[in-house]
Amino acid sequence: MSIATIQQQLSTPPGFAKAVKSTSSTLVLGIISLVASAFCLVMNTFQLGSASDWNWRLIERYFLTADVIEFTGSSSGRAEIWRFLYVYAPIILIPLGIILLIVHFSTRSKNGASLFADFQSRGWVGRQRFTGMKAQNGRAQVEVVFISHPSMPDETFDATVQQYSAWVASLDKKSLKKAIAAVTRAGALTGLSAATLSPELPAAITVATVRGSSEFAVVVPPAPDGRGKYRVLEIKN
Repeated sequence: MSIATIQQQLSTPPGFAKAVKSTSSTLVLGIISLVASAFCLVMNTFQLGSASDWNWRLIERYFLTADVIEFTGSSSGRAEIWRFLYVYAPIILIPLGIILLIVHFSTRSKNGASLFADFQSRGWVGRQRFTGMKAQNGRAQVEVVFISHPSMPDETFDATVQQYSAWVASLDKKSLKKAIAAVTRAGALTGLSAATLSPELPAAITVATVRGSSEFAVVVPPAPDGRGKYRVLEIKN
């Protein structure tokens, strides 16, 4: 599949919505809130059940009482804090998760239309190429790629990737660790201009963590006035 074919597919709102995978932070936070609530409810039930020999009448009676269980030992303070969270966190997280899901589904069409308009006005489809660099995402490390720009010839882009990859390969373990930290701080998880990493790199190249398994990715840079941030989107296979 060529860039021209993909661009043609992305030329209409339905085609764009079908081909591009866009993750909503509101949806993610809503799901996390509900999953965390479910975990707390299970742990609360398990603690009460273990303490009461699974007397469901007592479990129901003390379900919203944090201090009904007494902890002993050196880790009792930590256990009491977790007990407090197991009991009271769902009271906040369940309504929060529901609200976030309602917001997501009620604004999904509007947000999709806005994203398509931004892509039409200033976005592009580019080739993503591995660089050998990684970014820290929590405890995991994610591969960092360079994404091409239509204004740059393929030969120039490939040569830039090769040069940067060779530099990464030349780093010792300590230097690579510092480089990974710098790339992560710069914003590789969401996307940034390569010139932000080094003035020697072309500003037209986008640096981001790899999006999906496709050779291509969609890039929507910030608005010309600097508002917003880079959005690098996965193209569905």
